[in-house]
Amino acid sequence: MLIPGLSEGQVADLQRATEDLLENVGLRVQHQGLLRQARQAGAIVDEATGLVRIPAALLRELLAQAPAAYTVAGFDGRAQIIGGETQHCLAIVTDPWIIDYETQRPRRPRLEDIRRHTIIAQCLDQVVGISRMDFPVADVEGPTSSLRALEEHLLHHDKHIFVYATTAESHKQWMEIGEILARATGLPQSTLMSVAVAVISPLVISQFNAELLLSACANKCPVIPTVCSMAGTTAPYSMAATLLQGNAEVVGLAALAQMVRPGTPCLYHFGPSVTDMRDGRDLYYTLDKVLWKIAAAQLGCAYGLPVGAECGGTMTYRYDQQNGAEGVLFMLAAHCFGAHLLAGIGSCYNAVGMSAEMMLIQIAWLEAARFMGRGIDTGHLQAGIESISNAGPGGHFLDDELTLKLLRSEEFFKSDLLDLSGKEDGRSLLERAHEKARAMIEGFKSPVPELTQEALRRYFQEQYRKLQ
Repeated sequence: MLIPGLSEGQVADLQRATEDLLENVGLRVQHQGLLRQARQAGAIVDEATGLVRIPAALLRELLAQAPAAYTVAGFDGRAQIIGGETQHCLAIVTDPWIIDYETQRPRRPRLEDIRRHTIIAQCLDQVVGISRMDFPVADVEGPTSSLRALEEHLLHHDKHIFVYATTAESHKQWMEIGEILARATGLPQSTLMSVAVAVISPLVISQFNAELLLSACANKCPVIPTVCSMAGTTAPYSMAATLLQGNAEVVGLAALAQMVRPGTPCLYHFGPSVTDMRDGRDLYYTLDKVLWKIAAAQLGCAYGLPVGAECGGTMTYRYDQQNGAEGVLFMLAAHCFGAHLLAGIGSCYNAVGMSAEMMLIQIAWLEAARFMGRGIDTGHLQAGIESISNAGPGGHFLDDELTLKLLRSEEFFKSDLLDLSGKEDGRSLLERAHEKARAMIEGFKSPVPELTQEALRRYFQEQYRKLQ
């Protein structure tokens, strides 16, 4: 690759530095129950400060217990392996801002956005799971707004659920929904849901996040680290040092999960960013992220953990040259350096915006990245010699045997979104994405069985009554 990754020596240096950090500095854990379990597992625990220090030998032993791959499923029971040879995607369906197609400017999310984005994620074969930010919608007022959005989301897809809870009550609701879906499908909740657990940088597991970790382990759900170290504010103002801290936070969380329940699946995933030291803004999707994504994928693979990476993303909400350049570079970095789960399909605008069109554009970038990543297959060289010999100087290849053999193959790049026509009146990438999104949504029928929909509706009606 033109973009360099870490050398084997650099990976080893970062692993040693991580072991030193977790053994001598440690994680601050703000939960008495988790502190007790850490002590019982062999960690050095300071009750007064809540510091948990993990000796290097113990850390290696714990990480060896985390599986290199694990199985997830949706309501339809179709199993998918995270960490195997097949690369999957995780789509999002809402963010604080939606990039409106008509105005091409940010606005707050509406209930219809949730429905449309969920349908698109459901229709994309590359997407194995979907996440929804715990965020209200602008056209539903009052305390039920976020719940109404969640109901609309769940009624329109049957894929694996990635739970990103922001409160204890929200997490409780998610677990209750998991029980409903498990009864309806006959599948274990552990395969239907993955649970996000945050580390507060630098190196703190809060009471709430410790409870999320304990709940995920108790329900045998995969753990998805939410680690967002910000260089200059919550991490050192250094690319390498921020990478080190984020790595320590991810593997420290994975080690704690093994202390609670050995064999708990843990995705290696974190999203560092840089603080703009001129005004304090968090810059999440700058080009620094490309190098961090590559390095994080290498580190995750070195630990033998399944790897997740943000797959697209841009700093801008505009559909312009900057958007495309950033997005394709991010996608290439995530795909070509071995990430198993490409997360955040649809994300843009410094990770706080998304759109239906961006979901499809990023899938087009993924197909382009996969094409670029495979290189040139020289297996047809002998056939090529024969073709050139048969045609001879001045000949043609329109009806050549090799042409006919490869005509409908994936030999050359194809895309139903990128304008490959070269025509003056060719539709733009954005126009094609909008048309494709509309076609997906028109006539869509929810794959969620009627009995499951009824059970979900009853649950939400009860939750609305509690809030009145």
